[in-house]
Amino acid sequence: MRTGSTNAILLELLSSSSLLDLPASRSFLKWAQRFEMRCEMIRARMRIVTLVGLFCGGFWVPSDAQVLFEYQPTPTDIPYDLTSGEGSGSVSIFNVELPASLGFPNNVQGWSLSLAHDPSILEAIEIDQGSYIQTVNNGNPPDFWQTSIEANGITIGSVYCFTGCASCVYEIPKEIAVIGYQTVAATLAGDLDGETTTLVFTPVGNPPVTNVMVVSGTSNPVNGQDGTVNLIPVLEPEIVRGDANANGVIEPLVDGITALNYLFVGGSTVSCLDTLDCNDDASVNLADPIMLLTWGFAMGSPLPAPFPDCGADPTDDLLSCDASGCP
Repeated sequence: MRTGSTNAILLELLSSSSLLDLPASRSFLKWAQRFEMRCEMIRARMRIVTLVGLFCGGFWVPSDAQVLFEYQPTPTDIPYDLTSGEGSGSVSIFNVELPASLGFPNNVQGWSLSLAHDPSILEAIEIDQGSYIQTVNNGNPPDFWQTSIEANGITIGSVYCFTGCASCVYEIPKEIAVIGYQTVAATLAGDLDGETTTLVFTPVGNPPVTNVMVVSGTSNPVNGQDGTVNLIPVLEPEIVRGDANANGVIEPLVDGITALNYLFVGGSTVSCLDTLDCNDDASVNLADPIMLLTWGFAMGSPLPAPFPDCGADPTDDLLSCDASGCP
């Protein structure tokens, strides 16, 4: 039974009782009445607190609420030449506001970005505006776009409009920058296994640039997901030197004619220039079909390796080979 109900019953009993004729009973009755009044005051205050909580609860904000943005780089594969170690590729950076962000979605006026990489494996070579940023200022690029390439990373600063005439929201991921990288050739040359390296959003430069998003003139820290770059060696197919038509068989007359057609007949193509380089001088010219025909019909010297079986070209040259007759 509730305390209020108990007090009311007690008061009723005392009021109707002959005990009220006694002085002690009258004193107890007065005390009980005062106690009941105090209990009612407490219950009233509790009801007020409950109503305030119900009506104001929707506007209550946790003390740790924050504006939450996140930079998201795309995972990227960069192929590199196994012999030279050279390769290049690009990484797109997206920005998104998380749904739990205070005031989501917020109007962004600008931002700064700082992204570090391993300088022993990668070198940043260019920084371009992302597709979304190119028209962020009422159809135009931002008023301020400043980039810096450091040995160990890159930095970007962007303000959409100096007069506050442009802002945007990032309720979904939007591309804000594209970073071009090239490999450190000396590190990767001859590396058959490839490498995986990580891009980290951390202060870079002197003075260091931090990752922040500007909302209503206030800088808010940005969380950044680590980016992954897979460096993958490209193995050129094995070849048989002299197999100009890449059919897997050395036929001096047929292959010699194929080489001559490539050199002197417009529109003739081959799938593997390395096989036409019969004398292995890192170029294709008239001397190559002559050497092949001499070997086939005039007991000339055998062609340099790989010959007459499939194998890797031992010479580091710029001659391409998309497909050969080797398995």
